[in-house]
Amino acid sequence: MAVQVAVLAIQLGIILVAARFFGMMASKAKVPPVMGELLAGILLGPYFLGSLSLGIPHFEHGLFPLIPNQSIPMDAKLYSIATLGSILLLFVSGLETDVRTFFKYSIVGTVVGIGGVVCSFFCGAAVGCMLGWAFMDPRTLFLGILCTATSVGISARILSEHKAMGSPEGVTIMAAAVIDDVLGIICLAVVVGLASVELNGGSMSWAAIAGISAKSFGVWLGFTAIGLLLSRRIAGFLKLFKSSRVFAVIAFGLALILAGLFEQAGLAMIVGAFVMGLSLSKTDISFKIRDKLDPIYNFLVPVFFVVMGMLVDVRVLKDPQVLMIGLLFSAMAIIGKVVGCFFPALLMNFNLVGSLRIGVGMVPRCEVVLIIAGIAATSMMKNPALEKASGAVGNLPQVVPIFDSKLFGVAIIMTLVTALLAPPLLNMALSIRKKGIRREVRDATEITTSFSFPNEAITLSVLNTILDLFTHDGFMHSLYSKGIRMIQFRRDNTQFSLQIKHSTLTFTSNTADVPLVKAAVYEAIVELHQSLSDLRQLAKPENIKNELFVNTETKTTNREAALLSKVIAAENIIVGLKASTKEEAFRELLETIDSHDRLRDKELCSRDLMEREQQMSTYQGDGIAMPHARTTGTDKFISAIGIKPEGIQYDDDSDSRAQIVILSLCPRYESGPYLQFIAQIAKILSDKVKRQALISAKDAGEVKEIITRKA
Repeated sequence: MAVQVAVLAIQLGIILVAARFFGMMASKAKVPPVMGELLAGILLGPYFLGSLSLGIPHFEHGLFPLIPNQSIPMDAKLYSIATLGSILLLFVSGLETDVRTFFKYSIVGTVVGIGGVVCSFFCGAAVGCMLGWAFMDPRTLFLGILCTATSVGISARILSEHKAMGSPEGVTIMAAAVIDDVLGIICLAVVVGLASVELNGGSMSWAAIAGISAKSFGVWLGFTAIGLLLSRRIAGFLKLFKSSRVFAVIAFGLALILAGLFEQAGLAMIVGAFVMGLSLSKTDISFKIRDKLDPIYNFLVPVFFVVMGMLVDVRVLKDPQVLMIGLLFSAMAIIGKVVGCFFPALLMNFNLVGSLRIGVGMVPRCEVVLIIAGIAATSMMKNPALEKASGAVGNLPQVVPIFDSKLFGVAIIMTLVTALLAPPLLNMALSIRKKGIRREVRDATEITTSFSFPNEAITLSVLNTILDLFTHDGFMHSLYSKGIRMIQFRRDNTQFSLQIKHSTLTFTSNTADVPLVKAAVYEAIVELHQSLSDLRQLAKPENIKNELFVNTETKTTNREAALLSKVIAAENIIVGLKASTKEEAFRELLETIDSHDRLRDKELCSRDLMEREQQMSTYQGDGIAMPHARTTGTDKFISAIGIKPEGIQYDDDSDSRAQIVILSLCPRYESGPYLQFIAQIAKILSDKVKRQALISAKDAGEVKEIITRKA
């Protein structure tokens, strides 16, 4: 037993390392990380490297050996852990479903979602019929179900980059995706039920189909209704455990219990997990549950995707027939979603451009396809060959997996094609400079309340104070972190959202909650004002700035030299700065950075630098200026140096002539060695000998050598 546990531990460790590495590589290639995890599984799987003999104890047949004569070609214990990952994935998907938004946009989302599900189902099933299978053949039905699934995580990323998440198209895509998930899961339950009836010798009559459908819809709708009605009571029970870490784990435990009950009732386990997540999604603790389950999520879900990759028999991908079927299936999957969502959207106030965006946004498939394909690969049906065989029937297995290795490979090809094609297609659709709706429609039940502040620094200070105030008042909110520009607040039945855009905070709430919002902002400003008053009495920034340049120790360590070398490129050093004023110097240095590293928004960088200057001059004395700012105008921490021996007029003060200008930019919402860099530069420039050497430098290489010198 101990040996088996040790082997499983080693396998899991290898899977986690591979999943993270390949996921990171996929992200750098602008591909969803799940694709990297899937590739890791294919490479490590029993059909590729996993079965290579290592010649070491307990791994004589490889790290992940092929296990014959069972429905899955790998260790059942490892597959069981992966199944927990699929349950957690659907539980979290349910938690992240905004029920309020779902009902708010239920009409247009339902119409578009149903259109996409119906059209794509028949497109997928048509491929099975082309292969000579009957329409009610479990293989044909599963191909149809695979096409209905939508992974809007990929589309959401593109919409976010185009600032279109809150647009009519973005909201409709997200609402329709909820419908897709619900209908797809119910259809999956129906198909699994039909396969079970056939396997047990039951009749595939329309009466049986109607009965299974009614049972699936009844169980799903019944548990969903009960869950939503009792959601506050369930949340109240979980809150008894006080610690959010404890009640998050218990919530997942409830999801596991419901998943098991659904499996016992003949439905897929992921249906039960989704229902439990959906039931808790409208409660104020949903954010905390999602947050605290993140470590478990980051462990189990990558394992699931890697194991799904291990099910891919790479040998079948060399089969031209599999590739052709896979590409045909991919084309039908794309056509099904684009056509099925385009025309319903066209009838729901969207024009041609908006309908196209919605259709393309519903194209990508990813996680759910892999889950359904995994279920098909482990669900059994009667062997079709028995009906055609004569004579040696006894040599044929009585039952076989619904998806063999070839069909599983076809599902993987479709996943890859749709996930890779969707981003550029949606990018092109969103790049069309035209509104997507025919007429504006406003929601009379909600109102927006905006507050603008002088700059982003003050805005963020007010925001953080607001978050503290609402937290102390019993509200829970979605995680606010780098780059996340929308926060949702909930407490019991009260909920509203906050959008952060540059120096403006915009609340969207019911009319009755506007006084609450205004009170929070007022209290935040008062509290911040008092804190600033106290700070002024504590110390003066001018004194702190002077203390920064006290020459204590100028020796540069290897780590500091590496940091300076990374941030300061020789291409961004100007010896012989042409500028004669501060503004001209900023412009000249920004032009240099932009020509080599491409800033996201050069003008925004310039504005943020000037805003920082208005707070306090960055002229440090002794001919040194260090303009710097945190800004969303750059994607990475970067710096440029300008040298002008005769100096430039930096401030109104005639003594502030800067000979050395070191400009640095740091992404506002990214972590980076921003303070370390400024401190190290200050330490170097406090040395009079090094300052003079920089002023006398002949070229960029010499400047960089002086800055990064280790002694």
